[in-house]
Amino acid sequence: MQLRQLEYFLAIWESGSFSGAATRLYVTQPSLSQQIRILEKELGSALLERGRHGVTLTPAGRAFLPQAQRVLQAAQEAKDAVRQVTEGRRGDVHVLTVRSVASGVLPPSAARWHSLFPTTVLRLHDFSHRRDLEEAARSGQGDLAVGPRPSAWDGPAVSLGYEQMVVVGPNEHESGAAAEPAELASADWVLYEPEQGMSEVVDWVTAGLGFAPRAVARTGQVSAALQFAIEGIGMAVAPENAVPSAWSKHARRIGSGYFRELVAFSRKQPSQLAEEYRTMLTSAELPLVAGHELPPDALCC
Repeated sequence: MQLRQLEYFLAIWESGSFSGAATRLYVTQPSLSQQIRILEKELGSALLERGRHGVTLTPAGRAFLPQAQRVLQAAQEAKDAVRQVTEGRRGDVHVLTVRSVASGVLPPSAARWHSLFPTTVLRLHDFSHRRDLEEAARSGQGDLAVGPRPSAWDGPAVSLGYEQMVVVGPNEHESGAAAEPAELASADWVLYEPEQGMSEVVDWVTAGLGFAPRAVARTGQVSAALQFAIEGIGMAVAPENAVPSAWSKHARRIGSGYFRELVAFSRKQPSQLAEEYRTMLTSAELPLVAGHELPPDALCC
């Protein structure tokens, strides 16, 4: 049974004749009659009767009519749903990211997205480590990934800017203050578990400063590390955009500054709706720094 046969059947019933339906559908009457015969043979019963006053439905035809209407309506709704997605009017955008970016960079973009595309749903899937993010993106789990630049990536990747790493502690400081290496080398530290991607960042920063941090606590969550640091347990490194505004005076630049690039990347060219989100990210005022302003030795892994 084919949708075309159902369309022919409904057109005949609505037109009241085979000739009227053939004219309406731009097909020949013999072709129309042949398709109806094939349909009736498959169903095992006649659906239409030709009479002096036109075509009428048989009892089987009356039973078949509402079912055919529902099938064609469902098919049209399916076409409309796909068209609305391809036109960017409906649908879901699945964005893969790491947890620090999910909490620090993307929330403002989610609010803007909802205002521009209120009938769509933005779905964030966050990962603890960049390698898990890259693996998920390579396996096609999402429409778009946002995170540190992946290594050896052969799909589209668009730079969004650089996030600054800051050190957080219990004391408040003036805006723009910097923490010097000697102070950091002698401090206690709240470090991250190995499965948390920020652990690599801390290793890179402290190695660049020439010391091994003395751990007094470890956690897998950036938010927990910040809370520990504010409570005075030890120093913690985090992206500046992940530090709540209420704690901004507890954050300081690390020396002359350390930065990590963030990119929007995908395995292949994103769908139209995901492309809209990527375009919005590249044009939005994200809490990031432009790369041309930074010296090469300040750029993180």
